[in-house]
Order: sequence, then structure tokens, then C-alpha cells
Amino acid sequence: MKSDAISENDRQFYLERALAAADWFVNSQENDLPAWDANIGRFLYYYYMPEGKSVYGIVWTHGRALFVLAEAHRITGEKRYLDAAATGARYLFALQETDPHYAVAYGAFHERTPQADFGGTLDSAQGASGLLVLHEASGNPDYLRRGRLFCEYLARTWRPDHGFTFATHHHSQRVEYYDDPWEVCIHHCTAIPLWHLHRITGEGQHLHKIVDGADRMLKCQRPDGALKWYSDTSKIDPSNPNHHWGHGEGEDRFVIVNDDGCVTVVLAAHMITGASKYLDAMAAYADWTVENLPRERPYNAFGIQAANVLDIGRATGRDYLPWVLDNLKTHCLDLQVIDSGDKKADGGFRGEDEQGEGGVFGGTSLDYVPTRNTCYMAGLLFRLSGRGTGAGFSAWGLGG
Repeated sequence: MKSDAISENDRQFYLERALAAADWFVNSQENDLPAWDANIGRFLYYYYMPEGKSVYGIVWTHGRALFVLAEAHRITGEKRYLDAAATGARYLFALQETDPHYAVAYGAFHERTPQADFGGTLDSAQGASGLLVLHEASGNPDYLRRGRLFCEYLARTWRPDHGFTFATHHHSQRVEYYDDPWEVCIHHCTAIPLWHLHRITGEGQHLHKIVDGADRMLKCQRPDGALKWYSDTSKIDPSNPNHHWGHGEGEDRFVIVNDDGCVTVVLAAHMITGASKYLDAMAAYADWTVENLPRERPYNAFGIQAANVLDIGRATGRDYLPWVLDNLKTHCLDLQVIDSGDKKADGGFRGEDEQGEGGVFGGTSLDYVPTRNTCYMAGLLFRLSGRGTGAGFSAWGLGG
């Protein structure tokens, strides 16, 4: 991104919009509950504006909330962002297995509630990244301890033939792996907290696992630069379109349009190895992105697409900023709720994509304000302001 391409007035505007997204996490956090309600402090999965109804967040939503709040605190120094993050982090504490009796699951996260058996590893990795980023913002060593604990779980269960686990079953002390050739590209974003741990501590014992994850992702890249959901799509029928894939026709239905942080891992692999293949792959990915995207759906995707091409541009010296700015109003700014008078909506970004044309309460997709969209868009706007990096979804980390 060229440093003089955005005016100071525009940079300030983008910062204000990003901080409004951080305010959404503060204002929508569930704090007005009885003292005996264990949902106190939970961030939202999404908010249904017409009826004022909420779905509570889970491990990855809390991690992403911490990305935004940690960055807002680093930039502004405002205590309320750190206070909200600390309160939300306590729910992550409740989700994390810290009883050494459960030796297999030790350090892993329960997916939705502390009582649940299942914990998806990729979703849990975003919770761990949130804690590591929050450690950088606050200096609290317990966030680092817990982030490291999850990284040790990843290292303990990683296998050279399969990579990272797909899931943990806490009560039965069992882990699952994906089987080849069903190589799922996005799954290897599980490596992101290993990279953040390295950035923070300088420890290098897990770097080969990050590189392995990047190599597995590149098996899923098409010759035109796009990333596919699976490396081998010959026996797969795409599900209904969702926030990751299933859009378009024919083979394009397998293309990832919300990559959940793949670029972070591949750029990290370049930083680790210096190998040009990683930058070449990402340049092809960015070129494909600006030539073929964005689409109207999924609504959340432009935030991560634009953040990706800006980060790839930073690493390669290419300028993708014009494409970002050309699409910013329609696919980002127009989706933000501003001055509605509803504290659980204002500052958030609309558009629920995971459940089709709406969410669990009915209505339309644009009736919902999800964490997914709000995190992605805030990370993009922090980048455009010149004051932030996108924190957890950045190979440079918080303020790097």
C-alpha cells in the first residue's frame, strides 16, 4: 500500500469506523444478566436486529473479539476496550481444558460451552490467538500461559502424515484427523497461534509445523491462483453456499472466498524459510482475487479478501489498494450499522452467511450483525487507517 495514497482525513475516518466496530463488541457484550448466569461477559455470535435477539458467541467468536479489542486498546489506550476483552477472555478460560487428568485434551478448548464434549481445532486456534494478542496488548502473563498451553496441545497431537487434529473429544479423550486426499485448505490456519507464540517469545520449536501447514494449503491452489476448499474435488458435491465456499458455477463452487487466515500462514512460512514459492503463490492468489472478486455474497468475505491483498502487497511490493478502495463503500462501509440507537447493533457489520438467507430467528441475512463480519471489517479498516494490522489475522501480529 502506498503511504501517500490515502489522505489523513480518510485515514482518520477509517479509524473512527474501526473503533465503532470495537465499540460494538463493548456494547453488545452480555453484562446485564443476573449474577448466577454463566453467560455474563460472553460476546455475541450474532444479533438479530428486528427483534433484539442474540445468539451467544463460542470459542472462535471470542478470539476474534479479542483481536479487535486488543487493537483498539493499543491504538487508543482506552481502558474500556481492555476491560471488555478481559471479561470476555474469562469465558475462554472456562472453555479451556486445564485439568491435567484429561491428558489428551489438556490445553484444548471446548467449542461452545464448558460442558460440551466437542472442540473444533481450527475454531479453538482462533481463541488461542485471541489470548496471545491480548497478552501483547495487556502484558498479562496468564494470557500467554494459556495461549502456550493450547500450542502445546497442537504440538502434542500433530502428526506428520495428517498435520493438525480436526477436533478434540474432551470427555472420551479422543482426537480426530482429516484423512487424505480430503485435504481441507482452511484447516491449516490452525497454525496461526504457533506463529503468534513465536513472534512473542522467539521460540522456534513449532516453526516446521507452520511451514507444513502452508505446504498443505498450497496443494489446494489452482493454476489461476485461487484456493480450493479441498485439494481433490473429484468426489465432492459442494454444500449449500455458506460463508466459505459453494458460490459460483461448476468448479468455482469449490473456491474459497473467505479464507479464514490462510494468507497469514503462508506469509509466515515465507518469513520462516525465505522461500520464494510462498510469495509467488500469494501474489497469484491476490491477482486472482482482484480479478474475480468481490461478489455480493458472502457479505463477510470482502473484509478478509481486502486485508489479504493489502498484506500480500506489503510482502511483495505490489499495490492492490485501488481495488480495495473501489469496493470499500459497497462491500464494507455500507454494511456497517451507524446511529441506529440500538447499542447491540451500532458499529457492527451486517450480513449473516453461514445459515443461508438468514439465521436462526428467520428474517433476511442483512437483519443480522455477526462477529465474523465485524472482526474482518475492523481489521481491514485498522489497516487502511495506517494505525493497525488486523492483529490475529496478520503475519505481523498486533501493531507489527
